[in-house]
Amino acid sequence: MTTVLSTHTPANTSTTSGFRTLIYAGFTATGVSLALPGALMPWLLAHWSLQDSQAGLLLFLFFIGGTGGALLSRGSLRWSIVRGAACTALGAAWLPFASRYTAYAAILFYGLGLGVTMTSISLLQSRRFAADCAAEMTRLNLLWAMGACIGPWFVLHDGVLDGVHARYVLFIIAAAFALFAALTAVFEHDPPPLPQLPTSSARGWLFAAPFPLLLLVFCVTGVESSSGGWLATYSQRGGHSLGITIGAPTCFWAGLLFSRLLHSSSRISRVARHFLLTWNLAAMAAALASLILFHVAPIMLTAAFVIGFAAGPMYPLLLALVLEHNSGPAVFVLAGLGSAALPFLTGALSTSAGSLRTGLLVPAAAAIAMLIAGWSTSHTDSLTKPTD
Repeated sequence: MTTVLSTHTPANTSTTSGFRTLIYAGFTATGVSLALPGALMPWLLAHWSLQDSQAGLLLFLFFIGGTGGALLSRGSLRWSIVRGAACTALGAAWLPFASRYTAYAAILFYGLGLGVTMTSISLLQSRRFAADCAAEMTRLNLLWAMGACIGPWFVLHDGVLDGVHARYVLFIIAAAFALFAALTAVFEHDPPPLPQLPTSSARGWLFAAPFPLLLLVFCVTGVESSSGGWLATYSQRGGHSLGITIGAPTCFWAGLLFSRLLHSSSRISRVARHFLLTWNLAAMAAALASLILFHVAPIMLTAAFVIGFAAGPMYPLLLALVLEHNSGPAVFVLAGLGSAALPFLTGALSTSAGSLRTGLLVPAAAAIAMLIAGWSTSHTDSLTKPTD
């Protein structure tokens, strides 16, 4: 692996601090915004009289938009952030006025903008702080998780989730991203371009990694997005209070935040990798099974936290393992497809069976598949980087 060190030196500390504050605020806002569709899903279902399969399509377009946004983050990263933030603002402002049919386009724009913004900020900061890239990516991920954790509570007004307040929340998100786009255009700048790296061989594509690792990448993002997207609706249909309805996705994001904070304290060792690929995945599968079997509030909140806690460190670990096999950018596309496909399949099965509880068998089955693949991977030489 070639490490490229940045030759850029900030003009002064206060300017650099101002840049980082702006970028950090914007990245935290992407976490808030990504958690909103799941928290608002009960209102969206009622507002547009949607079936679960149609709501699943909304989530599919939201996450597939994010995947497309990751692929569109190129050229000037400063202007890429501006375009992404403007697209997010457009999608958020469009949603309150959308019909049940134009809502699909609105949420696609919303997800596309978030994908462009998150990817461009990550690339910008990785180049700007190349010598301390790992620590900077950890800071960004923790800020994003904090935003996602508090995001669901923004939809409440006096303990009630109502349409008027939901519209205000979306307008505030739109205004915040429009302001972020303007400030970025005026005050940000691009880091110096990186030297051209040698073109990788055909082996540098996705399929250089073992199939169990690819399956794990696809499933872990899918379980994460499906759980975060459907937990509020699942809780509401169980007859729980609004506090529990919003608390369920909050516990999920809090678990994800806490686990990422825990695993960011030191480099994950080889022993920790084996644990995460075995017992951690077993806890995720057990929590999803509990979520389906027991519809009481304490179990639901605990299960949501465990799912988030188990999912938190998995994607960074799996990404590192796949890239050790000289796999290229297609891994990000695979992850995006997983995050889009599983929420959609959950909604489709829910509508077909007439039960969201049955629909949640989709992420539960994915967790079981992950457990099998994880045990297989941890007991083979798949954790060892292949030699040329």
